[in-house]
Amino acid sequence: MKNSLSNNLWHLFPAWIVCVLLPLPFIVFPNLVADGLLQFLCFFLACTGLVAYVFLPNLDFQSLEQPKRIWHLRTMAAGIALLSASIVFSLLRFLISGEHSFLQVFLTVLGVIPPLCITPYLALVTRKLFATTIFTLFLVFCMKLLGCIVVVLVYGWHADQHGYTDMPWTQPNLLVWLFWFNTGVLALVFYILGKRKFTRNATSLTLNFVASKN
Repeated sequence: MKNSLSNNLWHLFPAWIVCVLLPLPFIVFPNLVADGLLQFLCFFLACTGLVAYVFLPNLDFQSLEQPKRIWHLRTMAAGIALLSASIVFSLLRFLISGEHSFLQVFLTVLGVIPPLCITPYLALVTRKLFATTIFTLFLVFCMKLLGCIVVVLVYGWHADQHGYTDMPWTQPNLLVWLFWFNTGVLALVFYILGKRKFTRNATSLTLNFVASKN
């Protein structure tokens, strides 16, 4: 992959198209699942696949001299692609199904942060698109489970009967706030891990290249 923002964005274009089109059938046919949940799930999975697509290509030797720059270029390209995809996704929902809630648009844009921050490290570790996507979804789901544990500890074992384990986005409860907090911490930790892993991989390749020349 060439080391410029425009080349990184061009490399992402096929994945961006998939990211936009994957949730489209569930936007056109919203009754396939209640509350449009499948629309957002498909979009989240597509965003995760897009970010994995950025970090799965191997580094060429020319990119090893400035690994931090390459990291920022790929992250910036992924961020731009995700933001534009979220705007198109929200626009399609508005044009096709009439959904025009500002909160849903905000949550869509906010929802691209976990794939952008968590997925790169998993892509560098697993080197597999499918595994990276599944692990990212699983880790985010675990943040909800962690929040549910706290909610049960606070409200007792019958918290679900009183609606405390629901997630009303328009009127956030304790579980919603815990989910966003947990996911935010997870995203920050994995972003740092991903950057370090990327730099270590580049350094290791440099050392191997030098050793092969001696």
